[in-house]
Parts: sequence; structure tokens; C-alpha cells
Amino acid sequence: MTPKTVFITGASSGIGRALAIEYARKGVRVAIVARRKKELDEVASTVGAKGGVAVPIVADVADAASVESALAEANDALGGLDMVIANAGAGCTTHATKLTVADVLRVVDVNVRGAFVTLVAALPYLLDRKRGHLVGVSSLAGRRGLPHAGPYSASKAALSTFLETLRLDLAGTGVRVTDVQPGFVDTDMSRATPTRPFLWTAEKAAKEIVSELRHAPAVYAFPLPLSAVVSASRLLPDGVVSYVAGRGLARK
Repeated sequence: MTPKTVFITGASSGIGRALAIEYARKGVRVAIVARRKKELDEVASTVGAKGGVAVPIVADVADAASVESALAEANDALGGLDMVIANAGAGCTTHATKLTVADVLRVVDVNVRGAFVTLVAALPYLLDRKRGHLVGVSSLAGRRGLPHAGPYSASKAALSTFLETLRLDLAGTGVRVTDVQPGFVDTDMSRATPTRPFLWTAEKAAKEIVSELRHAPAVYAFPLPLSAVVSASRLLPDGVVSYVAGRGLARK
């Protein structure tokens, strides 16, 4: 079923922004969370212009106290939370020989720590109501290690595994858990990637995600052709994958 209230992190741009607008278009009241106040206010204005309700909350998912405060504020403002989407993410397209500790910490703080804290801090609100939906936006990149994407691929794999565990532990509580695994979506973060096969717009991705989440699947991966290719690649010997990846990088 379509929720009545949704809490979305990383809502100032990309998929998060598109999700906020898509849900608001359907009459859902949304709490939009991000660090950038100006961009959040713009999203809230866009939602309001479409007749929707958006509560902008400035918070940094890498700061646990900030996340907990944002959830409490959203719960009060919306009169309860039906769905919480841990969408905020940070990218990294750096060769392993050029990685820095700062690169790794930035990705882990947002994609792992931030997502985990968002989901765990939201759980008491949903358990108290004996219903709700936890959603984490991971990535197809988390299904295997990819060249120049070590911290990013690993962080998304961690999130997918965490979501799977939550799903098992929460069976029978009324709280559902979904792992959304996008492929390439046209966002500021993905534009640093030289090749983006089967590229979707953020608006198309949001529309499909909103539609699929009505059924609360365990995993929703898109687009299907790219999901199939990535899954099939896990069955190939490491030598073959290394050869193909090396040739692909050589052509860039």
C-alpha cells in the first residue's frame, strides 16, 4: 500500500529529491532531510507548488545525534512515520593506488554509518506502531567489486547485507524491509563515472521505485538488463572478470 508519511534522507538532489516529489504528487506527506538548506527549501517549494506537503529538516546522516533529532522532528510534524528511506549516499571513483584515508572515511560515514543509523534510529517508531517500511538505497555496484569503486562498492554491499539481516530479524513484527539496488541513474554523483550503460533519469527511477515499494519486495533491482549482467558476472572466474574489466578501462 502507498504510505501516508515518508522520511527521506539525501532529499536535496538526485533520487531522493525525485522520490520526495513523486510521493508528494500522490498525496503523501514527506519529511525531506539533507545538509543543504537552500536545496531542501527548493524541493519543499516544488512539492508545495504541486499541492503536497514537505517538511524540510537540515541534518547530516554522518552525525548520529543529528539523525535521531531529525527522525523525532519528522515523527512529530507528520504524526507518525509509515516509511523511512535511507537514501543519502557518497560516491568515490578513485583507483586503489590513489585512495586516501579521507576518501574511505567519507564514503563509509555516509553510506554505511549514516544508513545504518537512519534505519536503526527509525525502528522504534515503527515497532511502536507495529507497522511500517524500512528502505535502504544500496546499488547494483554492491554485488561485486568494481574497478575504481572500492569504497563505494564495499559500502553498498555492507548496506545490502544489513538490510537482509533486518528483514530476517523483523519478520512477524509488521515492519517490512526493502533493499533498493539502482544501476546508473543520472545524478550529480554518477556523472563522475565515464560509462553509464542503461542510464535512467532520476524521475524515472523514482516513479518505478515508488510503484515497486507498494508491494514491499525484499529486493528491487533495476534496470533489469544491467541487474542480470551484474548477477551473471558473479558466476564468472575472477580471471575472466579481471580481463574484461581491464580491457574496458583500457578503452577509456
